[in-house]
Amino acid sequence: MATIVDVAQAAGVSVATVSRVLNGKGHVKPELRERVDRAVEALSYVPNSAARNLRRSESGTVLILAPNLTNPYYTHILAGIGEVAQNCGYRSFLCNTGGDIGQIQSLLSMLETHEADGAILLATELGAQWLAPYAQSYPIVQSSEFDPEVDVPHVSIDNAQAARDAMTYLLSLGHTRIGFIGSRNRYYSTALRMRSYREALAQAGIPVEEHYIRLASEDYSFKSGFQAACSLLSMETRPTALFCISDTLAFGAIAGAQELGFGVPEHVTVVGFDDVESTTMFHPYVTTVAQPCFDIGRRAMEMLGGLMRGEDVPREVVLPHRLEIRESSRRRSQELLDLTACLRPFNQQ
Repeated sequence: MATIVDVAQAAGVSVATVSRVLNGKGHVKPELRERVDRAVEALSYVPNSAARNLRRSESGTVLILAPNLTNPYYTHILAGIGEVAQNCGYRSFLCNTGGDIGQIQSLLSMLETHEADGAILLATELGAQWLAPYAQSYPIVQSSEFDPEVDVPHVSIDNAQAARDAMTYLLSLGHTRIGFIGSRNRYYSTALRMRSYREALAQAGIPVEEHYIRLASEDYSFKSGFQAACSLLSMETRPTALFCISDTLAFGAIAGAQELGFGVPEHVTVVGFDDVESTTMFHPYVTTVAQPCFDIGRRAMEMLGGLMRGEDVPREVVLPHRLEIRESSRRRSQELLDLTACLRPFNQQ
């Protein structure tokens, strides 16, 4: 049986456009409307009547649950969610949960009372079996962060491959002493990035030095990135490169390096993760793994819309990432290593 996603793919338009045509809401260009109509006819698509009947008790509101709205990573994800929600006639109720499970459960109770029709969780941690009963009864999507052991649809990038790409790049520059700045949170992405860091070193025949690993705060704060970098770069045999699992941590690492008198990338290479807007606001521009944040949010809302219409949606959507090479990285230089070794005692006074 054809779904609205099949119709959208056949017509070469978004799910939101198909929804607007079927519901007669919003402006759709005549040529797009005609393409949708042809696809509906060709696929013999029939909207789920039960789902349509349920709309009479819908609130027209979707929940978006984020742990920390000050994190710039969420900005474009929220924009993508908002665009699709608006096009489909839904209001977005954005909630800052602080990562508190009790608060998340309290907000999800709005689904039971029909105050909201569905929810997108932006930061599901590992061990989220408590989420399964909600997802069995109500439309819920995990966006960006997810628990692979819980059967709830999710959209993300391939974090393991993305981290391998970053490490492969650092190794290609000749760096063998690579520090890792992770986080104390319990996100699956954090675990995957740490695992890829270890595996990349092992595959290159480089022993994993545990003292080159630092765990920053759960929310990737600038201060914790600064402190982690200062700790690593104050070592007698310091890393020549730092792989940070978020751009905010990378910003902190650059500031920490500069505080100690090390230039970036002259004395230490720094690579981040996410590609938030501020990576190119100040020099050095940050080399980073770019996530398609707007598309992650857009796809998550399209999936949620499908669930709310009673349609089958993919359980997993993996979007492409890319490595953005900028000013904060360069090839390892032995001369500079020798120079910074001479500078270190002065920096530590």
